[in-house]
Amino acid sequence: MDNIYIILVEPIYSGNVGAVARIMNNFRFTHLRIVGSIPDKNDYYLAMHSEDILETAELFPDLGAAVADLDRVVAFSRRIGKTKPIDMSPRKTAQYVHQLKHLKIGLVFGRETFGLTDIEADLCPLRCHIPANPDFPSINLAQAVAIAVWELHGYPIEKDYGLKAIPHAASMKDIAMVKNYMIDVMKDVGYFRSWEHTNWEAFFDKLFHQLNPNKTTLYRFRQMFNRFHVLVTGKGKGYPLNDEESQD
Repeated sequence: MDNIYIILVEPIYSGNVGAVARIMNNFRFTHLRIVGSIPDKNDYYLAMHSEDILETAELFPDLGAAVADLDRVVAFSRRIGKTKPIDMSPRKTAQYVHQLKHLKIGLVFGRETFGLTDIEADLCPLRCHIPANPDFPSINLAQAVAIAVWELHGYPIEKDYGLKAIPHAASMKDIAMVKNYMIDVMKDVGYFRSWEHTNWEAFFDKLFHQLNPNKTTLYRFRQMFNRFHVLVTGKGKGYPLNDEESQD
């Protein structure tokens, strides 16, 4: 699972980061990213025989920077509700991840006290919820990571899932280009003239994360939105070519 990145957002309590490093080592995960400060001495104490994970952990000033180079991002959260829908369980997350082994995937865990801010949550198109006692749903940070990596590590050994990989799912770079094109078309045709309550960037991010489109599907979205542009403005809208397309 060398494509998986465990991301901790501003961990607060001493020792949690070290416990996370140890459980990552137990299940052969090596990529740790931390939004905030470096681990303290208690983290190294609890990371017994896993100190190298702490020493090579990447530090970022904010979550946006921590996920900027990733293709898919899943946030683990205890909060549920109309504005915080659940997309998958830990088992479904494991299935999702194992179908996309060629892509870089981030698993985000929020602060122990209040989790992620709304802005940070919008950077995570998919949400995983660990079912627990509804009267006491808050799970310790290190234990939440343990549940996640255990599910991911154990998933391939099961024989009855009928798992099929999605080898041609597009990268986040390709998805972002098409998403931005679609939003630009919406602006050009006057879609945003009145007050718009929907966060369309977050909507498209979630849509594409769930769909896992290949490049052909992305091209069809471009084609469809370009047609919308023609019908409303009378002309097509150019699309910036990426490096591969410019060489074709």
